[in-house]
Amino acid sequence: MNKLKPVAAIGLMAALPLNGIADDPVIQITSQTHNTAPQITVRSQYDFDRKISLKLQTNPAFDVSNVLINAVSKLALYDANGVRVTSGFDVDPNSNLVIGFSGGMSEIIKVGQSFHGPNIIASFKDRNGNFVSPPKDALAVYTTDGKKLCFTYEDAALSGERMHFALLLDRSWSMQSNIDDVKDTAKQFLGLLPQSAMCAVANFGHDWEFSHDDYQSCRTTDFRIDDIKVSGATDIHAVLKPTYENFKRPYFNGKQKAVIIITDGYTLDDGKLKRELLSLKGDTLTFVYFIGGSGRNALEGVTDHFITHKGDVKQALGGYFAALGTAYRTQKVLSIKPCAGGDHAK
Repeated sequence: MNKLKPVAAIGLMAALPLNGIADDPVIQITSQTHNTAPQITVRSQYDFDRKISLKLQTNPAFDVSNVLINAVSKLALYDANGVRVTSGFDVDPNSNLVIGFSGGMSEIIKVGQSFHGPNIIASFKDRNGNFVSPPKDALAVYTTDGKKLCFTYEDAALSGERMHFALLLDRSWSMQSNIDDVKDTAKQFLGLLPQSAMCAVANFGHDWEFSHDDYQSCRTTDFRIDDIKVSGATDIHAVLKPTYENFKRPYFNGKQKAVIIITDGYTLDDGKLKRELLSLKGDTLTFVYFIGGSGRNALEGVTDHFITHKGDVKQALGGYFAALGTAYRTQKVLSIKPCAGGDHAK
């Protein structure tokens, strides 16, 4: 019989760059048994999967309470294979639902209602932090009081779930040295999104312009990105306000909405403008990829996820877009229903 020995986790600073990036990656070596070869996981500061979340940073007053988290952590949550889920679960307190993934972590993006019951849109990461499509039998769905639930399971893109993206590209003079790389990676990103995704692309300086008057198919539309020329100063608020206002129209109610801003951050920091944007933002997820520069405070508080760029622009921004595209492509829709064989039926 093999004897288990303690997991060994060794952090090393490697001498060679990862994927051509000069910054040092971290190598973690893990071995669980005498006869199993160690698993080597290479991580670097460009590992964007770990930094990206598709969950809105909502008012702290609506966060899951520590009491509820502690109560759920004591429940016996099992996937269909009988593996107990002890961590990485997510709780939606409004619907009293818990999702667990025995191979990593779960994230509830949105809970809706259908004629048959709740529909949950969720994302999942493996233990290394990568967005994945987990097998159905590795998932567990329970109520917060421990009642096991059953579910059907499909890709979000195949379920009719509509995703809308507003991609806002800074083309001010301060972006001149990076604009070509931004344009190239932005075009690649549009091709990575789910087939059903809809996009709007704007370029902005002191003024702004969308390529089309309405949202178009992300993967099949020419958004005229190659035509963007640098000009003007940067005013992010000017383009963000009409983008948020558009997303507040009734048509977008209940739909996933994301704004992605690529900028170097030179813009006016104005508290009044921030409050106005926050009043319009609603449930629109806002990402900012910040290429150098200064003045990130101008968007602090409005954004949900803020990533500061380091290193080669084309490679790093391409990696960020790839991770974000994967996050949306691997979303799942779980249609919840009672288990026919009882509360704890497999």
